[in-house]
Amino acid sequence: MIPPHGNTLVDRYLDTERSQQLRSEFDTAPQITLDQNLFYDFVNLASGAYSPLKGFMTQHDFLKVVNDLSLESGEPWPLPIVLDVSTETANNVSPGERAGLRGPDGEPIGFIDIEEVYRYSVDDTCQQVFGTTDSEHPGVQAFREKKPFFIGGEITAFEDVTPSAKHFLKPAEARVLFNHNGWETVVGFQTRNVPHRAHEYLQKSALELTDGILIQPKIGEKKAGDYTNEAILSAYETLVEDYYPENTAVLTIFSSRMWYAGPREAIFDSIVRKNYGCTHFIVGRDHAGVGDYYGDFESQAIFDQFSDLGIEPLQYPYAFFCYQCDGVVSEKVCPHDSTDRVEPSGTELRRTLRAGEQPDPKLMRPEVAEDILSMDDVFVTD
Repeated sequence: MIPPHGNTLVDRYLDTERSQQLRSEFDTAPQITLDQNLFYDFVNLASGAYSPLKGFMTQHDFLKVVNDLSLESGEPWPLPIVLDVSTETANNVSPGERAGLRGPDGEPIGFIDIEEVYRYSVDDTCQQVFGTTDSEHPGVQAFREKKPFFIGGEITAFEDVTPSAKHFLKPAEARVLFNHNGWETVVGFQTRNVPHRAHEYLQKSALELTDGILIQPKIGEKKAGDYTNEAILSAYETLVEDYYPENTAVLTIFSSRMWYAGPREAIFDSIVRKNYGCTHFIVGRDHAGVGDYYGDFESQAIFDQFSDLGIEPLQYPYAFFCYQCDGVVSEKVCPHDSTDRVEPSGTELRRTLRAGEQPDPKLMRPEVAEDILSMDDVFVTD
């Protein structure tokens, strides 16, 4: 099976005996409470989804990632995984100290061994990571809301700390499942949307080249107007059950916020799927994009900068339904012009679903649409 990023799958979970021992010491340590996004980062660090990272980034790794898209050790890495804290918290902890970490519900989840406490430039970071300092960009807006200090250091997690969500698998568990299924090649598909027919076309085109597919919605904080996590998962449950042969598709979640970082997020998402055991990763049009901040195929072009990712990107052009071809096809294989096409506009699909109407079955499977329309909360609100 494909090795994880950095060649070792990180596991920062404590065993039961050590967890019990350290829980007894928890209240005597300085305390830091994580919000939901930081909790997801914590779990991804502990489970190895962020291998080779063992904790929140120290300043050297942070600056190297922001400016050079790599860690100090040389491995490619595009997004800063950081623990932000208030000035008050920063003044109350010191390098060399161990701080207790609590989840969003206040429950103890583990520790961080503090190596550094440091400040950062918001504008410089946003310009490098998102290509803009415009606060209308949701990724920039989220970064501007971070607290003024970062704490860097390795983490340890208590043995029972995981998201309370369906379809959660640690990377090690996914690798066991792939082996059990006899899959030597696995393609990863990351999404933040409910599935339409063009998504299905990309997935099945990639599945023709591999033994199995990991369909992994990104389940976490999103901007207003995006689909809710529940709608995405339910729609994919219906699609996989009705339209995929048995033992060809695994549906699991990647617990993480959307960064809306376009090309950098495409590299990040591919590395995470490599850690899960994927050998290939689907990169479609405008991966992790938002508005007009990135070109339609910038997220594909960035892979040309990396010769050592260790996972093969499968780059697909625009897909649509063509009346002349009588099916869902892509620009690469369809010779017909736009008058023969029904294109899967995300904006139009949202408008139709908001109105309680069934989208054209050429764009979305009726069973999937019915499932979505049966839900109370389909879209994220402010």
